[in-house]
Amino acid sequence: MTAAPFQELPWPRIRELVVDALSVGHRTHMAHGMVEFDVSRPIELIARYRAQVPDGLSFTAFLVYCLGHAVDEHKMLHAFRKGRRKLVVFDDVDVNTLLEKRKPDGSLVPVIYVVRAANRKSLAQINHEMRAAARTDLYDDEGVRRRRQLLRLPRPARRAVWWWMRRDPARVKRQWGTVGLSNVGSFISPRPSWGISISFLTSTLIVGGMFDKVRWIDGAAAPRKTLSATVTVDHDIVDGAPGARFGETLAGLIENAAGLDDTFVTETLTLQGGEDSAAK
Repeated sequence: MTAAPFQELPWPRIRELVVDALSVGHRTHMAHGMVEFDVSRPIELIARYRAQVPDGLSFTAFLVYCLGHAVDEHKMLHAFRKGRRKLVVFDDVDVNTLLEKRKPDGSLVPVIYVVRAANRKSLAQINHEMRAAARTDLYDDEGVRRRRQLLRLPRPARRAVWWWMRRDPARVKRQWGTVGLSNVGSFISPRPSWGISISFLTSTLIVGGMFDKVRWIDGAAAPRKTLSATVTVDHDIVDGAPGARFGETLAGLIENAAGLDDTFVTETLTLQGGEDSAAK
């Protein structure tokens, strides 16, 4: 019998870090909340401002801004357990997200990028930072360098490093940030869809599909842009009621288009102008 045709491909070494992270995440007691956000207003404003600012506005940057400021109001959502008797709550909310970088062979690879102190930055600053990071070579980024070094170790040694790192929340923060955001919805056609994350961070926002939905508003049916999303929290640290209050704060920021105003345009143009002057 003729063997079925197949193709053998090399195992991408970067997947080893994914396996490591999932192994750690499986030991975390996660709770998931599946929600829908009405994003009609932010989508309208993003489209309006696109023509006024260079490179436009990243929807992911907008979500990073909202998540950072929502967690800032509910600090336990990025608390870390330290030993058996302590919790560490950082002042800065560092948002872990992904940027797609193109390799020399043309393929795209996701690269972890951490927006530091997202709770203290404006939307213009976050958008400018993420646009710049997406354009630059992250090969020499400190976090990327550390992950490359980790990949050189055999799996037992990497497990020991993970154990050592998680004993100190400051080390976790430095390498992975304090909360996570994954915008998989940007790759999904318009339909309701939710993702469930496996994470070792205390809270993670998984963004799903965006779709049109008719809602009853002020006594009349109205078409609205709706975003599927999943809020995942470490149930050892965050109970249902605090998680729900955080979700309400996050929904308010997203649905009311927080940070999307004329100041955003002015500040973006100033940041772009400063970058152009530095390049000269």
